[in-house]
Amino acid sequence: MAATATTDLIETLKYTYANTDRVLYLFNQETNLFNRLKRKQAEMGGRGQFLMPILTKNPGTWKGIAQGGALPTAVQPDSQEASYALKEFVGIYDISWKLIQDARNSKFAFENVIKQMDAGIQRRIFRLINADLLGTGRGELLTLGGADNTDPLTSRYLPRVEVGMVVDLMDDSDDDTKLTNGDSATVTAVDPVNRTVTIGGNSSGTAAGDYLTIEDTCDVSVTTTSRHMNGILGVIDSANPNSVVGNVGGINRLTAGNEFWQSVELGNSGTNRVMTEDLLLQAEDAVREKGGAMLTDWWSNLAIGRRYHEILRNESYYSLGRVTGLDGGVGRSKSGASSPGADSDGKSIYDFSGVAWHFDPFFEANTIVGFDQSHFMIGHGENELPAPISKIFPDKPSFKDTTSAAYEVVWYWQGQLITDNPAAGVKISDVAES
Repeated sequence: MAATATTDLIETLKYTYANTDRVLYLFNQETNLFNRLKRKQAEMGGRGQFLMPILTKNPGTWKGIAQGGALPTAVQPDSQEASYALKEFVGIYDISWKLIQDARNSKFAFENVIKQMDAGIQRRIFRLINADLLGTGRGELLTLGGADNTDPLTSRYLPRVEVGMVVDLMDDSDDDTKLTNGDSATVTAVDPVNRTVTIGGNSSGTAAGDYLTIEDTCDVSVTTTSRHMNGILGVIDSANPNSVVGNVGGINRLTAGNEFWQSVELGNSGTNRVMTEDLLLQAEDAVREKGGAMLTDWWSNLAIGRRYHEILRNESYYSLGRVTGLDGGVGRSKSGASSPGADSDGKSIYDFSGVAWHFDPFFEANTIVGFDQSHFMIGHGENELPAPISKIFPDKPSFKDTTSAAYEVVWYWQGQLITDNPAAGVKISDVAES
């Protein structure tokens, strides 16, 4: 085991920085969807199971009768049971004895090393949790828009992966085949502007939908089932997720009578079209008609946010009384928390029908999702958020002994995205981004 050594953090030991957050990359801090959903959490007790009764048919009969007539026959209710299981996650980093001893020469340097390591693992953890929530239940970190047998690979959205991660390039058709040079590959470069990820070798046989995920977490032969939480794009859908993920809540959406468990999808057969006010109103009405819910959130990536901005700009008008600058200027407002992405949940300055529009830079391309937040939540185990095992189990030390001259620090969490009404969400696909 190659433990974190003094040379890896030599710059950390030299100085005590006043504000290290200023040098952090933006894409290491974006966890918008997680931050939004964690506001509504449910502790899943017992063995990490959450059983949710769903009333699918109301009881009783109500009808007019003749005077003195016979009473109507009561119609029996019907119900289903949604069953969710927690997914287990472990985070770990190591630190050599020499690094600790070198750092302890200065109290401030030692504190800085530990704080920086803890802050780094937290960013990694929450970044990957957010990646799970944005996907289809397979923890997609990159998804190909078409055949791409080159290195670097090009993602159809902002890659959710970081340098140093060990990943598998999976065949979307079976979630079992690891494509050429995509078996436990190490990410060596990420270009967020060009949406590319370098894994060290050309692939072959790739196709649209093939994806990167953390190694051995979504391979049927290895895991049987996905080791990722449900993703919002798998939950808000009219079809069942891939078999490696399993049906949402254990309910088969394609069984006759289970249409209540389907979300409305507004697609265009794979052809992108311009986002319009009418299209958004259709989505809004569909949730009200089928799910009996009212949208509280709109979600998209930044590119679609720009298209919505264009709609609003087209509604602008100018005063001819005198020539002055537009109120607030051209572009987006950057003042305070109203700046897109400034809030921890990505809430922007925009809304539609009074419903806040949230931007997540890592959100799926050409896609908009709307949902009623009261019907979507994060289930968790004993600890609401990931934490070091020393804080979960009092008898466990912060530094875990290893067989090497190093300690390990272990983090732990159980979580799952759950819903009691998928029809309280709607998906708009095939939305043009340019």
